[in-house]
Amino acid sequence: MGEKFYEKPAVKKQEDIEKFGEAYVFKAFHELGFKIELMPELYERLIELATMEKSHFVDAVKMAKMVDVIWDDIRTLPDIKLTKNEMKLACLFHDIGKSGPKEAENREQRRMIQMLFNQKYFNPKSEGFKNLKGPIKNLSIADALQMETQIAPQSKKRVIAYLETLTIHIYNPASKKAEPEKLDIKKHKMIDFWREHDYWTLSLLKAYGNHQVNNDVKEVASTHHTLEGHDPCEVDGMLKHESATMELSDKYLMLTLIDKYQAWIDRSGLSHIVAIKKLKSEIAQSWKDKIISKEVAKKFLDCLRRIKKYKDLPNLINKE
Repeated sequence: MGEKFYEKPAVKKQEDIEKFGEAYVFKAFHELGFKIELMPELYERLIELATMEKSHFVDAVKMAKMVDVIWDDIRTLPDIKLTKNEMKLACLFHDIGKSGPKEAENREQRRMIQMLFNQKYFNPKSEGFKNLKGPIKNLSIADALQMETQIAPQSKKRVIAYLETLTIHIYNPASKKAEPEKLDIKKHKMIDFWREHDYWTLSLLKAYGNHQVNNDVKEVASTHHTLEGHDPCEVDGMLKHESATMELSDKYLMLTLIDKYQAWIDRSGLSHIVAIKKLKSEIAQSWKDKIISKEVAKKFLDCLRRIKKYKDLPNLINKE
């Protein structure tokens, strides 16, 4: 599966786009022998993500391809207990939270959430943000919505009204945990909102994944913002040692790095070498901020060394 398959219909009728998205999602899961259509609540949301601009589901498919390429190195990690297909399944599910929280049961509520994740609207090259100094992620949600020029004012009002009903998790250095807060569009930044999707991923997989998605896949899919202190699966405390810090087994670490690497390569356009340097910097910053311990930082770096060896990885994951 590659970019040629992902070409959207030339005539942009909504029904054609939805059929295309359904075929794309169906193919990705069936290649793993997984019948996603038997989970309609998840299937519908994944189709919605697949039909977005800069599709987050395409990112997930590329991450799964990355697992294929580097699997011989991944499986030698001491704490990897997943099969290759389970790791790829975690990749395919990891961003389902970007479809909205479990409570967003109707299409309109989900659409409002998805707009905030959609780079059609929140893109540094779009009209409203082209003169912005600094990244959109550092804007308050209120400022980002005000600057965005493509969303109609009435739609923005509905988005704001819905956002005010939500709770998000913000990392607290004192407790070393991400703690729930009522969402405040003036206080909270876009990055605070964007990072909430891993909690929504966990709640969706728990609610609708039933016995076909095992607990390891649910946890790995949901715990990919560990460097920022987001731990929706409460991995800290599940493991007996290093209870004062976020001690993680390697099965969680690798998906975190795969997710970030793919984003640096495809969304930011960085080279392999620069992406590796960026990831090293993020690991160092997380340790400096005391989110992870020195031992966990070393584990992250060990995982990163395995990715670093594959210099042609950007071409391989984007190859048809």
